[in-house]
Amino acid sequence: MITIYKKEATVYMVAENKLDAKDYENVIPVLTEHINAYQEVSWYIEMQNFEGWTVSAYWKGIELNLPNETHLKRVALVGSVKWQEQFTEAFLPFSEAHIKFYKPEEKEDAKKWIKKNSEK
Repeated sequence: MITIYKKEATVYMVAENKLDAKDYENVIPVLTEHINAYQEVSWYIEMQNFEGWTVSAYWKGIELNLPNETHLKRVALVGSVKWQEQFTEAFLPFSEAHIKFYKPEEKEDAKKWIKKNSEK
């Protein structure tokens, strides 16, 4: 399950349990809208009790196909090292964004780092 909220040029997302293709179908329009509306977009992703992706969700994640993807400047990923590695494999080859990883106990640092981008 994914919970999404937006504040200015930042999209905040909390991913819980196991993500499926429907979760990505909900995320993509929100990211697309923000990327089209702002020159520099940040994306905060927090993983709580995260169990991974279904196969269909994994492939949806790989084929994000976001318009003006270069507007995505920062991605803060909060979660365990295990999921950071898998996220990197799935996302990094398709993005020029600066991606930074944080442990769960560092989530406030992640929010501050993301906020720096929107204060420019």
